[in-house]
Amino acid sequence: MINKLERYEMAENKAVANGNIFEAEMVGTANGRSYKEKAYAALYPEKCKTDNLDNEELFEKMLQIREDAQTEFRDTMNFNKKRISLDKAMELVEKCQTSDPENPTRLFANKLYQAVKNRFVSDKYILKFFSAAGGTHLDVSHGIDCYFKLYDKNTGKELTRATIDITQHPKNDWTKSDVLLYVAKEDSDKLDNSRGNKNFDAKFLQEIVEKEAEKITDAMIENFQKRINI
Repeated sequence: MINKLERYEMAENKAVANGNIFEAEMVGTANGRSYKEKAYAALYPEKCKTDNLDNEELFEKMLQIREDAQTEFRDTMNFNKKRISLDKAMELVEKCQTSDPENPTRLFANKLYQAVKNRFVSDKYILKFFSAAGGTHLDVSHGIDCYFKLYDKNTGKELTRATIDITQHPKNDWTKSDVLLYVAKEDSDKLDNSRGNKNFDAKFLQEIVEKEAEKITDAMIENFQKRINI
């Protein structure tokens, strides 16, 4: 389950109203405060210049940037007023992760990571998982809750990726992401291993993980083939 700080930050930027609590519980969230500051700097580089400032002026400037960033992105719907490109949105998210991209904290995310990793068994690759849930441009403007990237271990070059949109709406059969991951509302408790939850079903969890890992792997292979054919 998401912790109190994550829930507070999501409520503060109205991510709760956007139905992101379930996604956050499944895959975790980006660091909300840090994300806002980095996104603000990316959108308004001129306002964030700190050249030729003494220590006191620099401190005051950093406080002002922090305050302006929180105000600018208090409502996540403001993200749609000035879009950030997909690659830039990913770059920002990757700088604001709250867990190790090679060892996700959330149970579902970790199981999914291991299942996808097992399909790329080789010492040539590094697989990373990133969460964009909780109110980011990637989430709000691009419809991506989380994603995987596969890198060449020797060069560090990105080889391919697969983006994921998590939904509990059965009629939502369209997505901007590579993979639409659907979990029925009545099944959500089966994926929650919180203490005292008697509805948790480890077998059901593994079935979902294996099914989605296959779809994600297929998407990554397809995206790799598209890259080499460009």
